[in-house]
Amino acid sequence: EKGAWSEPVEIARGHNWFVNWADFPGMVVYDKGQKMAAYWLAKTASGTYDYDVNIAQSSDGGKTWSAPFVPHKDEVDAEHGFVSMLPIDSKQVFAVWLDGRHTKSGSHDKHDHEGGHNHHGGAMTLRTANFDDKGNVSNDVELDNRVCDCCQTGAAMGADGPLVVYRDRLEGEIRDISIVRKVGNTWTKPTLVHQDNWEMKACPVNGPVIEAAGDQVAVAWYTMSEEEPKVLLATSSDNGVSFEKPIRIDDGEPIGRVDVVLTGGYTYVSWIEKDAIWLAKVKSGKILEKVMVDKTSSSRKSGFPIMKYLENHLYFVWTRLDGETTRLKTVVLGL
Repeated sequence: EKGAWSEPVEIARGHNWFVNWADFPGMVVYDKGQKMAAYWLAKTASGTYDYDVNIAQSSDGGKTWSAPFVPHKDEVDAEHGFVSMLPIDSKQVFAVWLDGRHTKSGSHDKHDHEGGHNHHGGAMTLRTANFDDKGNVSNDVELDNRVCDCCQTGAAMGADGPLVVYRDRLEGEIRDISIVRKVGNTWTKPTLVHQDNWEMKACPVNGPVIEAAGDQVAVAWYTMSEEEPKVLLATSSDNGVSFEKPIRIDDGEPIGRVDVVLTGGYTYVSWIEKDAIWLAKVKSGKILEKVMVDKTSSSRKSGFPIMKYLENHLYFVWTRLDGETTRLKTVVLGL
C-alpha cells in the first residue's frame, strides 16, 4: 500500500505441514479484494508424500482467516498438491491439483521431488473442483487419469471458462505439456500444446504456466527434448483450441522455473538461466527484448520466481539466499 509492504498477518500454522521447495503455498484474491483463499499442504500419515491440500479463506481483506478445509474428498493418505486456483465470481473459486488417490492401490516406492516418482499402484491424476466462500465443494471432476507426478499445474480464465495446463505422462514416458479447457459445463479431452517428445522416466519438477486474455492464450514451459534444455513459448488466438509453433526463449542453458504474463498485446516470459532471473518481451512470435531481472541461485532453495502484472508494472518475488539464510526479495519493473 502506497509503495510499502504491510506487516505480515498469520493465515495458519501447524506442526504437520509438508514443506517443499517446488510445491509451495499460494493464494487468490477476489470480490474486489475483500475475499481471499490461501492453500498449503498438511501431512495426513507417516508416508513421506501422504498429505492433503488445505484451504483457508478470508472475507475481510485478509485480516482474519477461517479454519481450513480440504477440497478433495477421497480421504486417501496419498499425495495431493501442486494447486492452481482462479476466482470464478464474487462467491466461487476454481481449483485444480495433482491427486494421488489411485497411487495407493498397490505398494508404493519411495521417491523424491527431484528424480520423480515410481508407483506400483495407479498413476497420478489431475482433478478439479469449485468451492464457495463458505468452503462448500462442488463440481469435483477428474481431468486426466495419468499425469506427471510432481510438476506444477497452471490455470487461466479463458473466453469460455477455465484453461488448465500441466505436464502429461504419455505412453513411452513422454513428458510433454497438455491442456484441458472447460467449454460451457463440459471439460475437453487433453490435447498437446506442442509435441516435444521429451522422453524421461522420472518427473522433472518443472511445470508449465498459462495466461489468457479473451481468445488470446500464452503457454510457457521447460523441456529437454533431444537432450537440450529449452524454454518454449506457444500462443493461441482461439482460446487454446490450437497453438502456433512455439518459439524458443532462452539463451542455451536454462533450468526452467518459468512464468508468463500476457498484457497490452505483449507476452512476458521469465525463467532462470546462468544463476539469474531473465525476462523476455515477445510480440507476434518475435522476441523484442531480453533483460536480466536480478541474480539468483540455481539451487532448490531459490525456488520458483513468481511474476505478476498490476497497473503497468511487473512484480517479481523470489527466494533470496544469504549463506544459509533465506528471505523473500521483490523487484518492480515499469512497462
